[in-house]
Amino acid sequence: MKNILNLLALVLIVTSCSQGYTLKGKLSGVEDGTKIALRPYAMYDVKPVAETVLKNGEFTFAGVVEEPREFFLVIGEKQGFYTIMIENAVIQFNAELSLSKSGQNEIPRYDFKNVTVSGSDSHNYLQNQLAVRKELDKLYVEKDNKHKEVLSLMSQARASKNKAKIDSVNNLDEYKEYAKAEKHFFETVEKRYNEVFEANKETFWGPLMMMNLFSYFTPDQRGLFEGMSEEAKNSYYGKMVYEQLYPANRTGEKVPDFSVVGIDGKKHSLESLLKGKKALLIDFWASWCGPCKKEIPHLKEDYKRFAEKGFEIVSISIDQDEKAWLKAVDKLELQWPNFRDSEVSALYKVSSVPTMYLINNKGELIGENLRGEALTKKLEEILD
Repeated sequence: MKNILNLLALVLIVTSCSQGYTLKGKLSGVEDGTKIALRPYAMYDVKPVAETVLKNGEFTFAGVVEEPREFFLVIGEKQGFYTIMIENAVIQFNAELSLSKSGQNEIPRYDFKNVTVSGSDSHNYLQNQLAVRKELDKLYVEKDNKHKEVLSLMSQARASKNKAKIDSVNNLDEYKEYAKAEKHFFETVEKRYNEVFEANKETFWGPLMMMNLFSYFTPDQRGLFEGMSEEAKNSYYGKMVYEQLYPANRTGEKVPDFSVVGIDGKKHSLESLLKGKKALLIDFWASWCGPCKKEIPHLKEDYKRFAEKGFEIVSISIDQDEKAWLKAVDKLELQWPNFRDSEVSALYKVSSVPTMYLINNKGELIGENLRGEALTKKLEEILD
């Protein structure tokens, strides 16, 4: 009897997979001919599994997934994103979209309104579990609104870069109350997140919730991951989280070759960029990334000191907005080769910026995310 039940379960699974999924979409506010892509949810940029164009305000995707998977529904040239759980079923996605532009050099973005998703139980579950974010966003806004006057004082003090003014605000009773509220807020975040992880620790949902709720991973989160079931840790998303929590030491490995088109309109390969060089730094960055810009003065110093000794820098931007990228390259006066290519960042599994890889003239990795003085010392070892 048990064998019969197991066989029946297997048949149901196979039948479900063979039926596959059909995702039908209906969008308003988007021009016909606009590209629509279905891209797997991941910690780094990956290629779409399918692409189509909007016709009569509609689109359709069809395929098969082994188990429910999270995807980005991408509108246009990455001008709009919406996360959706795909399972082997007929799924209907409806939404009203409107274009908005936040800055002079920003490309227009699509805002999603009145979104409805039917036919995917896993999507409903994901939305239910991630409702914690809206709850916490509301608490955050309430906290800052309650203390907006003293926060304004602190903002002015910091802008003046006057230590005495900053210390004066720090000593105000109102600011001390704000500090307590801030501490309580982050304790609440940790508590609520842990409740979500505990509720999902037995299946792939646990690691997937970690990917959705954490902006990035640190060794401090390893205990949380290790507390999940073996099924969860060995799942599709569990393996992704493991890669982030326990990054492999890749020193000595040959990095992937790539081909990119530069500002000059010419195609360049990693091999050609390495020609005649002893060390090359691949710097993944973006015009909107503060920490990236903070590193540039150090990079300029190293470039000035070591360029004649065989050092090269190659900056690869993940900017979606070409104008913003070109403006930043010009404003920051970046003298080394500059490129904009998200496919290279996907090839290198870049999950955040800045990310830096130092390689030798053989294309082998000799340093990862070396910054400031650490990079300078490494270059001294190699080139001095």
